[in-house]
Amino acid sequence: MDHVLAREFLPISRRDNLPKVPACGACNGVKSSHEHYLTAVLPFAGGHQDALGVLSTMVEPRLAKNAKLKGQLSSGQRQELILQNGMFVPSMTLPFDATRVDELFKFITQGLLFHHFGAMLDRQKHAVRAGFLNRQGEQMYKQLLAGNARSRVTGDLGAGALVYEGAQGVDFPEMSIWVFRIFGGIRTSGDPHEPEAALRVIGGVTASHRVLRQLDAGLESPAAT
Repeated sequence: MDHVLAREFLPISRRDNLPKVPACGACNGVKSSHEHYLTAVLPFAGGHQDALGVLSTMVEPRLAKNAKLKGQLSSGQRQELILQNGMFVPSMTLPFDATRVDELFKFITQGLLFHHFGAMLDRQKHAVRAGFLNRQGEQMYKQLLAGNARSRVTGDLGAGALVYEGAQGVDFPEMSIWVFRIFGGIRTSGDPHEPEAALRVIGGVTASHRVLRQLDAGLESPAAT
């Protein structure tokens, strides 16, 4: 059994009743690698009070055990002028591998599909997509969430630190749409199509290969947090 959402995203006092699902050793190992990276990096870009708590008490010991990642973040740290609300403001940015968000939330999306709706994917027919949403993608996912659904679910783990909403397809139980808000949203910059620093949410979807190709345009990867 594996926690769908890693306990290390949350302070110890908020880790009760996290959803679990069965996981094979290979998938658990890959997922853990992404979790080790993201639990050390994402708190730097979150606005929720738990992000500050995790950052001040838990991230430093993690980085002390990972000299390579600590060196990458330190050497890539920059003081930049970020466009916010039409004004340039000074801000510290860190380099960020957003593809790890994509890969981790593919696991999380599949895990929640099974945990809440009892559905598993047939990889010959279905696939999963996940990643940060641009503004267009966020609007598209909100519209899909508001549509007809067989089942719906909302989750709030850690008093707002990890919030998600999901809906299951009416005709196809393997089809689902999800929106995740981590630490109140992750502040990113570096997207040339959206020059103002944006507070990102994460989208996840399971569907047939044809439907997923139509939705891929709503996913994008920012360059920095």
